[in-house]
Amino acid sequence: MKKSESNSEADGSIRRPWAGRLIQNALALVVSAGGTAVVGVAFWGIAAHLASPAAVGRTSAEIAAMVLVANLAQLSFGSIFERFLPVAGSQTRTFVRRAYVMCVSFAFVASIVYVSSGLARNFIPSSILWHAFFVVSVVMWTIFILQDSVLVGLRSARWVPVENILYAIAKLALLPLMIAFSASQGIFVAWSVPVSLTIIGVTWYLFSKRIPEHEAAGGPRESLPQTRELVFLAGAQYATLLFSVFTPSIISLIVIERLGAVANAHYYVTALISSGLVLFNLSIERSFLVEAASEPYALRHHANVAMAAMATVLIPGVLIGLIFAPELLRIFGAEYAAKGTTLLRLLLLSVPLSTVSIFYSSFAWLDKKVWWMAARDLVSVLIYFAVILPLMGRFGINAIGIGTLVSSGVLAIFFLPITIRRYRMTSNTHDPRAAPETTP
Repeated sequence: MKKSESNSEADGSIRRPWAGRLIQNALALVVSAGGTAVVGVAFWGIAAHLASPAAVGRTSAEIAAMVLVANLAQLSFGSIFERFLPVAGSQTRTFVRRAYVMCVSFAFVASIVYVSSGLARNFIPSSILWHAFFVVSVVMWTIFILQDSVLVGLRSARWVPVENILYAIAKLALLPLMIAFSASQGIFVAWSVPVSLTIIGVTWYLFSKRIPEHEAAGGPRESLPQTRELVFLAGAQYATLLFSVFTPSIISLIVIERLGAVANAHYYVTALISSGLVLFNLSIERSFLVEAASEPYALRHHANVAMAAMATVLIPGVLIGLIFAPELLRIFGAEYAAKGTTLLRLLLLSVPLSTVSIFYSSFAWLDKKVWWMAARDLVSVLIYFAVILPLMGRFGINAIGIGTLVSSGVLAIFFLPITIRRYRMTSNTHDPRAAPETTP
C-alpha cells in the first residue's frame, strides 16, 4: 500500500473540498450573521411601526455610537485572537484574561469621555442616568464582541450563532415593552439589556471548559509574537479598525446634520439589509484565517473552500437583492421603500467588489503585513468621502451608495492582482502530525 490508513484519513480534508472545520465554523458564523440579520430586520421593522421616524433615527445613531466606542475599545484584540489563539497553547488563559482587562478598562474611560465631550448631545438625553446607562452598555458590548472572536479563535464558532441569535430574540421580545416604557429611548434599552445574559453564559463556558481544553491539547505550535511585534500588529489593525468603525458613525452624523433624523432612519435600515452579505463574506474570511493559521500545510485547500463558499452564496444573494429591493424595504413601510431602493441596489452591487479586499485581508494577517490593510482603508475612506460629500446635496442618501460602489471598485482593481499572486504562492502539503508514508 502507498500510505497508512491514518495518513489517508489525515489527507482526507484536502481531497474532500467541502469537508473540515472551515465550512463548519464558517456556516456557524453565517447562521449567526443570517439569523441576527433576519431578527434585526424584524426588530427595526417593529421599531419603525411602534416609534416615530425621528426616534428611530436618534436611537439608531445612539446604537451606532455605542458600537463605535466598543469597537475602538477592542484594541484590535478581535483579529489578534483569531490569528494567534489557534497557536496559543498553554498561554491561552493568560492571553485572553489580559486582553479582557485592557479592553474593558479602555471601554469604561472612552465611553465617559465620549458622553462628556458633547458629541452625543443630539441623540442621547442629557440625564446623568442615561449617560451612565450608555457607559455600562459600551462596556458590556465590548465584551460581547470580544468573546465572539475568542470562540472563533478557539475553533468553537458553533456557539456564536447560539449566543447571538438568543440575544437577538431577547432584544426583539423586549422591544414593545421598552418602547412603552420610554418612547424616546426604548429601542436603545431593548438593544442593550439582553447583552448581560450572553456575557455571563459565554464567559462561564470559555474559562471553565473551552480554554482548559485548548490548553490541555498541547503547547503552542507557533511562537506567539513578542511584545514589540504584537504592538506593531495591533497598531496596524487598530488603524484599520478606526476607519471601519468611524466611517458608518460619521456618515450617520452627516446625514442627520444635512438631511435630518428621518433620512438617517432611511439610510440606517437600508444599510442594515445590505450588511447581511458583507457579514457573510467576513464570516468566511474569519473562518479561513483561523483554519489557515491552525493548518498552514493545507492553505490552498482552505483558500479554495473559502472562495467557493463565497461565490455560492454571493452571486444569488446579490441578484435576489437587486430584484426584490423594494419588497425588502417595504417591510419597514412604504416610505422606506420609496427612499431606500436605489441606495440598497447600489450597496448590493458593491459587495462582490469588496470581496477582493476582504480576501486579501486574510493573507495580510497570515503574512503579518497588516499595515497594508491600514493603507488600503485610508485610501478607501478618502475616496468614499470625496464622492459622498459633494453629491449628498443633489442625490441625498443615494450618494452613500455611489461612494461605496466607487471606493470598492478602486480597491478591487488594485488588490485583485496582488491577491491572485499571493494565492498562487500557496500549496498543499501533508499534515506533519500524520503518520509517515510506508512502503510495501
